Amino acid sequence: MTRPRRTRRQRVERPVNVSRAVEETLEELSAGEEEDDSLELADVDGASIVEAATGHADVEARTPSLLAEQLSRVELNDSAVVAPVRSTERPEDGVDLTVDAARGLRLRNPVLTASGTFGQGVEYAELIDVSRLGAIVNKGTTVLARPGNPQYRIAETPSGILNSIGLENPGAAGVARKYAKAWRELGVPVIVNVAGYSVDDYVAVVSEFAGIASVVAYELNISCPNVKGGMLFGFDPDLAGQVTAAVKQETDLPVIVKLTPNAPDVVAVARAIEQAGADGITAINTVLGMRIDTRRRRPILGTGSGGLSGPAIRPIAVHITYQVAQAVSIPIIGAGGVTSAEDALEFLMAGASAVQVGTATFADPLAPIKVIEGLAAYVRDHGLMSIRDVIGVALPQVEDAD
Repeated sequence: MTRPRRTRRQRVERPVNVSRAVEETLEELSAGEEEDDSLELADVDGASIVEAATGHADVEARTPSLLAEQLSRVELNDSAVVAPVRSTERPEDGVDLTVDAARGLRLRNPVLTASGTFGQGVEYAELIDVSRLGAIVNKGTTVLARPGNPQYRIAETPSGILNSIGLENPGAAGVARKYAKAWRELGVPVIVNVAGYSVDDYVAVVSEFAGIASVVAYELNISCPNVKGGMLFGFDPDLAGQVTAAVKQETDLPVIVKLTPNAPDVVAVARAIEQAGADGITAINTVLGMRIDTRRRRPILGTGSGGLSGPAIRPIAVHITYQVAQAVSIPIIGAGGVTSAEDALEFLMAGASAVQVGTATFADPLAPIKVIEGLAAYVRDHGLMSIRDVIGVALPQVEDAD
């Protein structure tokens, strides 16, 4: 049954509290705004009106858009799986860079790629030796295929970029089917980034990847809309705990939860996630931002606002890592503006056990490899036994009681 076309509503511009909003999902909305949001979410993601209004998963009632259906039919042919590059020299060999990136997740080194910046890994395999990385985090994956947000999706900013991609992907079943073999050939651990509208969505995505040997953990993107509560999972400690606990019941693999810096109390969310059984935390996701086209007098991004990433947010990310590290005992993966080994060391000394390199790879695909080599050089030059010797050294030292 084809969903009838609806006349697009004229959206009324209303003043909002930017510190408590992400894109078009706000914690405090008038009744009229809630209706607008429900309709727009359904338009973009192929969700049913009932699902958009209640936040309950209703996969059978969803009608994917034409573009989403086309995405789900795209096949990964043999030509798309390139022969992975392999390095003849690895300067990091002989240096102990192993870390526990999450409970039960020991990696060869602390350098990962960030979700949304490294595709599914195969896109970079002909440029760099992906097997040298600690792990890769795949592109955000949802239950159904998503066509993504309207153009423009990316805008440059000083020391960073704004993006509003909209989690474009062929859906969980499609990703699992198309990339399981390719990931095995890459020879690198894969962490699947999971997103959804409801708790059931997160569980459903995780279930699709059960049994794929290359998948070693899941990273939950809790910055996606939870329409039922009119806010984000990542804004509310209780909601964050609920989705974490549900996924933990679905899988025996480590579950890492990615924090949003836009939450009113990030530390409270981190504590709730740990109590719910999370094995690790990623700090942080992108920071809400906007650019205006002064000639058109309108926002540049098709959705208005978007996520700011790159060196501009590194001080924010290091600060949050530093605060969260003092509040939880599970490992933290630092993310936000890492471009060099020096940047990575800031996160590690602030309490992170590993780091993600993201936006830097757009300018230099070798950036993650250079970070690995730089960390190895630091361990050698300072006569350390392991990179683990620097983790948390900048945190306040607890004095021994008399």
